[in-house]
Amino acid sequence: MKLKHFKIGLMVCFLFGINACHDELDIVDPNRLSNESFYENADQAVAAVDAIYNALIIDGMYQRMTPVYNDGRSDELSCRSPWVFLTGLSNFTVPGTDAALEIFWAGHYIMVSRANQALENVPNIEMDEGLRNRLLGQAYFLRALAYFNLTNVHENVPLILETPKGGDSYYPSNEGVTRDMVYSQVKSDLETAIGLLPLNYNSVEGPDQGQFGRATQGAAQSLLGKVFLFEGNYSEAGRYFEAVINSNEYALGDNYFDLFTQDPGLENSNPGKIFWADFTTSTAAEFNWGGDPNVNWRQFLAITPTYSQGDFYDFYPTEFLYNEMREELTVDGTLDPRYHATILSYEPDEGYTTAYGVDWFERGYTETDFFIKKYTNAATGSDAFASGFDYHIIRYADVLLMYAECLANTGDVPGAAGYVQQVRNRANLPDREAEFAALSLDEFMDQLEHERIMELAIEGHRWWDIQRWGKLDDSAELAELQSHDFEFNTYAVGRKVLPIAQTELDRNPNLVGNSAN
Repeated sequence: MKLKHFKIGLMVCFLFGINACHDELDIVDPNRLSNESFYENADQAVAAVDAIYNALIIDGMYQRMTPVYNDGRSDELSCRSPWVFLTGLSNFTVPGTDAALEIFWAGHYIMVSRANQALENVPNIEMDEGLRNRLLGQAYFLRALAYFNLTNVHENVPLILETPKGGDSYYPSNEGVTRDMVYSQVKSDLETAIGLLPLNYNSVEGPDQGQFGRATQGAAQSLLGKVFLFEGNYSEAGRYFEAVINSNEYALGDNYFDLFTQDPGLENSNPGKIFWADFTTSTAAEFNWGGDPNVNWRQFLAITPTYSQGDFYDFYPTEFLYNEMREELTVDGTLDPRYHATILSYEPDEGYTTAYGVDWFERGYTETDFFIKKYTNAATGSDAFASGFDYHIIRYADVLLMYAECLANTGDVPGAAGYVQQVRNRANLPDREAEFAALSLDEFMDQLEHERIMELAIEGHRWWDIQRWGKLDDSAELAELQSHDFEFNTYAVGRKVLPIAQTELDRNPNLVGNSAN
């Protein structure tokens, strides 16, 4: 069956302003319908949920800010941007008075708001029960994803679980809210989503039949496992990762490079994608930074010009990442193919002598220069502002490595070694399963750290690994991070989180800051 690729960028622009009408106005804008004029049939239920997905591709979510928040604070990238917000973000000194902090916050609460609207109204629509359940499952999953990101970044965020009805509900409080409380809600939403979502959409009946890109049961299980992993609950986390693996819905594609191509055919057929933000190579007139989506939106991935040496060039790889990724050769004696998908460098012995579609030296580079390649247009020199890379939020290789971590930390290092080697096999690396199986837990975790960097570099994971493994709380580990990336020299206690924007605190009297404010 041919897959119908689910596009999120051009959906239901009226939903963004669904509460914008005033009673005293007699003229009704058909593009900004009220609740009373909407939620009347199945098509509108689908449109309401599709509108939640749209938030994935705006600046405050995965178009730019979420990847930058994660990569910029890791030891994989350093910042050279003239934008003081990005440099302050990367060296842990951004003040709460920087208004750019609103971008991430607003983007995620747009998703929360749209999810809340769907969860309140879709149950009241007369429609097919199976379709309704699938739509509600997606809304629960997307709200959970937004809150997982929000609390990880800002910690004590307001838990808004319904649309505001007036009065104090327009000024939600975060007084006394903890990350544990938010995680509890995230887990509840994901457990509900798992019970409502299908394994895939191939055999469902309805308008979503055969669509590719909607949240699945595997996506919800993967994210729930990740929440438990962040809490250090390895046994519970492992249970959900195991379910994803045993579903047989996913596999490692043969070619790692196919994960990072702008070719929709290759992207859509990759069996390792679990959940992602869908971008396209459209050159439509309006950029998808935010606001009301419309049919003139292009849907481009903005970290492409942000990371690209040929464009904004705001970030560059650290020498730590460069050296780490050159550490082990394949069985053929060549660099790991994941290096070539991640780092742009001059490697004439392996056929890499160009950058952005021209000769390396014509670009003015030296033999020792290296830059970011992953998610950039470095291989072709195509228009960075029409970048169509899909941004991976959850992929199967990460699930395998997280499951290995769970097994090792519950006493099964030999079992964990097998899953690590499974990921290594795609990269054509030597079979070291028996060697890894004989390691102590500490030794295995050191190796797993390396394996996660190799597989997942510049995909937003390293910063969270640093945090959850306690590296910021140990003086020796922090010193090592400082040797990897000079920006850790200005890390201070309380700066694991980013401050809540002062503009948000000023406009909401019930909002309080966090340890970074």
